[in-house]
Amino acid sequence: MYKIFLNLILLILLLLPNYSFANSFKVVFLNPGFPEENATGSFWANVTLFMEAAAADLDIELVTVYAYRNHILMKSLTAEIAAQKPKYVVLVNEKGMALNIIKQLATHDIAIFMLLNNLNKQDLSLLTVKERSYLIGSVIPNNYSAGKKLIDGLLALYFSKNKSAIAKVEKENALSVLALQGDYTTPASLDREQGLKGVLKANSNVSLIDSTVANWSKKQSFEKVTGILQHADINIIWAANDAMAFGAKKAVLAAKIDHPIYIGGINWDVDDSDYPVNISFGGHVALGAKSLVMLKDIDNNSLKMDSRHQALDIFESSLSPYYHDFTQRLNLKKLHGYDFSRFCQSSTQPLVFSIESLAEVFNSPMTN
Repeated sequence: MYKIFLNLILLILLLLPNYSFANSFKVVFLNPGFPEENATGSFWANVTLFMEAAAADLDIELVTVYAYRNHILMKSLTAEIAAQKPKYVVLVNEKGMALNIIKQLATHDIAIFMLLNNLNKQDLSLLTVKERSYLIGSVIPNNYSAGKKLIDGLLALYFSKNKSAIAKVEKENALSVLALQGDYTTPASLDREQGLKGVLKANSNVSLIDSTVANWSKKQSFEKVTGILQHADINIIWAANDAMAFGAKKAVLAAKIDHPIYIGGINWDVDDSDYPVNISFGGHVALGAKSLVMLKDIDNNSLKMDSRHQALDIFESSLSPYYHDFTQRLNLKKLHGYDFSRFCQSSTQPLVFSIESLAEVFNSPMTN
């Protein structure tokens, strides 16, 4: 009789909509980067850290497979991913590799969620109706806004520190900008570049001296900036990620330039103490956690169809009041203090995903 009673209780629990056995599922994240910090920074390793913390909150079995910034390897990992038999795959369109991966995963009937870099219209047109049906959701940061905010922030810093230069710039078109792009194909790189160019187009007194690709790399950035500084007078260096900004700072220090050069990047990588930059915009590293929140809601059928593809302007400045705690928690790997379930539609009052609301749902006070 007791055994029958236990079995009945277990059956009831399994049928409850919020019980973990009923809602648990497997997700494979194909991370295009490295599992640790490297020449391109720590961004992709940190994306995984946020996703692991969210997976623990949401009762999701998360498996991360790394492509080590090797787009050829990335394309070959499909069989390994399919062998894991996940319900969902979180995929990044790194260097345009997503199209072929989606086509391969579709043959295994695996649903796909796009993170950070989505397919462009041309790639979408190359998918069949059935293949497109496997694209169940996406969350993408507004990279155009990031590129725009970064150059706006650098210009504001420059003029706040050099008030006497304002009249000179207006008169002589004297302010020179160097841009360091990530690569030639990744949507994030292209959109950030367009954000930069939009501001420069509206400011005819600011000149883009050079725009070059440094492949997201601190080393390549150092080498390229070292060469450019030998023949160009630069006031501002705009970098599409922090690793390239750190490399630029290293080159500026090595060149012993006799005037200040204001340098900024994107990612909120933990600052390089040897080569600190003036400003960084970030927060989008947390969107991996947002992808799992959305997958939980999609799996529960609680996320409306018109909310399953989201573009968020999540980027905040390193001068914001949230920067210190956010990056300190990341540096100390204390992300399990976040309660990511507060962002789910099943929450009593679901919060909008933002840097400010992340600060609100952190349960443990920071300690020095």
